[in-house]
Amino acid sequence: MQLQTALFFESAQEIFARIFQEYRPRTPLAGVNLVFKRYANANSAIAWRDSRLDVKLSDLWQGAPAPVVEALAHILIAKMFRKEAPASASSTYRRWLNRQDVRRSMQLVKQVRGRKYVSGPEGKTWNLETVFEELNLKYFDGLMARPDLGWSRRPSRTTLGHYDPSHHAIILSSLMDDPAVDRRVVEYVLYHEMLHLKHPVDHRGARRRVHTRPFRDEEKLFEGLDEAKEILKKLCASAHAHYWRS
Repeated sequence: MQLQTALFFESAQEIFARIFQEYRPRTPLAGVNLVFKRYANANSAIAWRDSRLDVKLSDLWQGAPAPVVEALAHILIAKMFRKEAPASASSTYRRWLNRQDVRRSMQLVKQVRGRKYVSGPEGKTWNLETVFEELNLKYFDGLMARPDLGWSRRPSRTTLGHYDPSHHAIILSSLMDDPAVDRRVVEYVLYHEMLHLKHPVDHRGARRRVHTRPFRDEEKLFEGLDEAKEILKKLCASAHAHYWRS
């Protein structure tokens, strides 16, 4: 299935109806109920009920060019029918989201509407503020402004840390807030997230590079990098075994 050029005078409802018929040409369509919601991000949802399409889009999509709406329609409808959307649709979608003005709007909306739980730096074992300042002095000449720091609500072994630019916060998995965990692991994960703060995601066209070359080169400067990664791997494996025994 090829992505076509949406007509400039088509409404979002008409675009979704047309794309639906491309996927299901013999299925009667009573109509499309499409609403824009004040989500905290670019989320969207679709459902097929009583011969009608129910579509909920973030209001960030209001005013998007018709070809972008068409690409989104392909992605949502294909997913609903467990089919693969055209590669051109995915490319158009990513290019739109990677536009600087769109990313700025998304970040602002997330900051204003989104809720961010930040526990604070003081954990049961480690104080992230103390660790941050030591790393800041050692690797960044003490010049990095400290973001909000906190521990996750749950001890995730898949997301060990993340930097949220919308709320300027670094959150580490509480899995590592344990006296049995080597401090080097906490230092490494926090250092990794500090590099995300220093080296933002690179958006070029449809490409999105999280770990750029400067990021990777600077990560290698962490003392005991290989040892920290090995300890971290064992920690996650141990946590996985514990969850399976539970």
